[in-house]
Amino acid sequence: MTSDAIFQLPERAILRLVGPDTRTLLQRVITADVENFPIGTIRPGALLTPQGKIICDFMMFSRENGIDIDVSESAGAALLKRLTMYRLKADVTLSHETALHALWSTAAFEGASEDPRLPGQLWRSVSDETHESLALDTIEIPAGIPAFGRDYGEAEVFPTDVNLDVYGGVGWTKGCFIGQEVVSRMKRRGTIRKRSLAVTFDGEAPPAGTPLRAGDTSIGEITSSHERQAVALVRLDKLEKADGTLSAGDIAASTIVPEALEPEPAAERI
Repeated sequence: MTSDAIFQLPERAILRLVGPDTRTLLQRVITADVENFPIGTIRPGALLTPQGKIICDFMMFSRENGIDIDVSESAGAALLKRLTMYRLKADVTLSHETALHALWSTAAFEGASEDPRLPGQLWRSVSDETHESLALDTIEIPAGIPAFGRDYGEAEVFPTDVNLDVYGGVGWTKGCFIGQEVVSRMKRRGTIRKRSLAVTFDGEAPPAGTPLRAGDTSIGEITSSHERQAVALVRLDKLEKADGTLSAGDIAASTIVPEALEPEPAAERI
């Protein structure tokens, strides 16, 4: 793969929201802050269950007249239906744009913006151009970035489990959204313990579902792997306390906890 190649993401749906109430609608429903969302930039977000778990997540592209949502094709129809239901009397037109595609590259290209999860390394856009399809596994897995449909499914994880807050996809101070009470309470009480981490193995990484151990202590589970790299959902408190070498499937491994993912102390208020 050359650094300036442009690829089309497979199995993605593009939803387009247009109208003066687009941001108002999304602001009261999804996790991300879309009122403070500069035109021409990208931001992740998610729709949660009332219990605070991810129904689906997505990447949003801020436009002059609205917002484009790049979401897993398997979740696109349901997301469109839910947003249409939540629209009520809001002046917003919602559509599934079958002629548009999600594009990405490891170099800047016309019309693209930096992916905030990997600034300076990954650019994305929504366009009617077509290109060869290629998944982001070889980029995301070594960076420890989990993906809906690959590392987790509907209502399986909290947004903090998959680092959505670290990537800018949770607006902690923006006010209410569906599931906000649960995830805000987790942050306020300092009970965010699980995080998705990049893991490097001494050999071929084990498949998803393989327990990750520190010595004799189970600290998490592999959620996806590629060659010697994997993403694992890890209990940080257990990782900190456990003795012994990391391993999964009898293969030695190593990981680091980025500073941004270190557990935060409990706070009085959000």
